[in-house]
Amino acid sequence: MQMPTSSFDKISPTALIMAYARQFTDIPYSQELAQLVNAQAFVERLQKQQSDKSFEIAVLFEGRYKAINQMIAQFRTTQIIELASGLLPRGMVMSQDPGIVFIESDLPAMISSKQQLVKQLVGDRSNLHFIATDATSQPSQFPLDVDYLDSLTPITVISEGLLLYLTLNQKQHVFTNVRELLQVYGGVWITPDLMTKEDLSRIRGTSPALQKFSQTVRVMTGTSDKDTIFDNLDQVRQFTSEQGFQLQAYSMLNVLDQLTCLEPLGINPAVAESILTDSFVFAFTLMPSF
Repeated sequence: MQMPTSSFDKISPTALIMAYARQFTDIPYSQELAQLVNAQAFVERLQKQQSDKSFEIAVLFEGRYKAINQMIAQFRTTQIIELASGLLPRGMVMSQDPGIVFIESDLPAMISSKQQLVKQLVGDRSNLHFIATDATSQPSQFPLDVDYLDSLTPITVISEGLLLYLTLNQKQHVFTNVRELLQVYGGVWITPDLMTKEDLSRIRGTSPALQKFSQTVRVMTGTSDKDTIFDNLDQVRQFTSEQGFQLQAYSMLNVLDQLTCLEPLGINPAVAESILTDSFVFAFTLMPSF
């Protein structure tokens, strides 16, 4: 599989890790995508760097995917754009409904590869679109004026895993671009990507395997918690308010009973519950003054 070649490219292997983990769930198309990109071979090479072969990170991957879907259903929007969609299968799943317009976006080489994978699995769909976008770019590369979106219909923006690897300044650029998009269409931004250092500390204390894995990913992506993760929820609220958003937090414990990765990966249910206890999905809407 050809990976992106921009300055953010070393983040893209995380898409392979997530694809590998999702194949142990009941999420549609997950096994097919993992096989097409040979995600197992990539993860096997990665695991040689770790003495613990456990894959408890799958709890977070499956939990946030299903929690986001719950939120999408709650807001009942029919226009959806997924930022940094990587190897996520959500576009294929949701575009089965002809009443939904779904837009996948990612860096040019990644989205080109994804489009080809989707074509192999489900063919072409008139309501499933692919656009090359750097979410941090300014001016915005988001679809502010395209004929396949109705400006009178609210839009749901999704980002799953994007903000975790961005500096504060890069986060501000994404917030600015999403704010501009919602000012045109109205709607909501749904993301689990605002984990705090406090949350991560508790999760890693619960799961030593997850801590080792997280350290490996940070080395692989050339990023650090210090530069990319908020200290606590108060800092998150202050930052998002300054960007013109109000937020609601939803616990991922709401999808605990939907997890299907525990048995095939041998994950202790108590560990899974502890991980999701400190994990949230956030819904951002514009403040009335913006």
